[in-house]
Amino acid sequence: MQPNSPSAEQILNQVRQLYELYPFPPQPVGTVPPPGWNWRWSWPQAHAFCTGSHPGRRKVRILDAGCGSGVGTEYIAHQNPNAEIWAFDLSSRALEIAEARCRASQAPPVQFRQLNVYDIDQLPGQFDFINCVGVLHHLPDPLAGLQALAGKLAPGGLLHLFVYG
Repeated sequence: MQPNSPSAEQILNQVRQLYELYPFPPQPVGTVPPPGWNWRWSWPQAHAFCTGSHPGRRKVRILDAGCGSGVGTEYIAHQNPNAEIWAFDLSSRALEIAEARCRASQAPPVQFRQLNVYDIDQLPGQFDFINCVGVLHHLPDPLAGLQALAGKLAPGGLLHLFVYG
C-alpha cells in the first residue's frame, strides 16, 4: 500500500459501511424460487462444462463468498438442493436480506456467516464449488483474497470468479 493511503482495515470498513446502507443486489425478496435456470450456479452443470464429465451423485460443499443480499445464494440453494451450502458477507444488513430471501422462497438450508474473505479460514473444511461475484475488486489486496479462496477449494474443485470492469 502507498504511504498515506487508507489501511486495509479502513478500506474494508468503508466497503462494509457502503453495503450496510445499500445492500446489493437490491432485488426485492420473493416468496417463490427464482425464475429460470442458471448453469453457472448448478454444480453438476458447471462441473460438466468445465471438465467435460458429469460429477456423479456425490455430496458436495458449495460456498457463496461475498453473497451480498443473497440473489445468487438463493439460486445456488434451489439448483443444488442436496449440497451443503455456506454463504458469507461482510455486511450484516445484506446477510439479513439474504437469509430472509432464502427463507421466503423455501430454499434448502444455507449456513450464513458474517466475515470478510481474508477470514475465510474460519469456515470448516474445503468446498467443491466456490462462487465469488463482485468481491475481489473491493479488496485492498485482491491477490490475498484470491489466495484465501484458493485455500478453501477442495482438490478438483471449481472457483467461479467475477469482478466488475
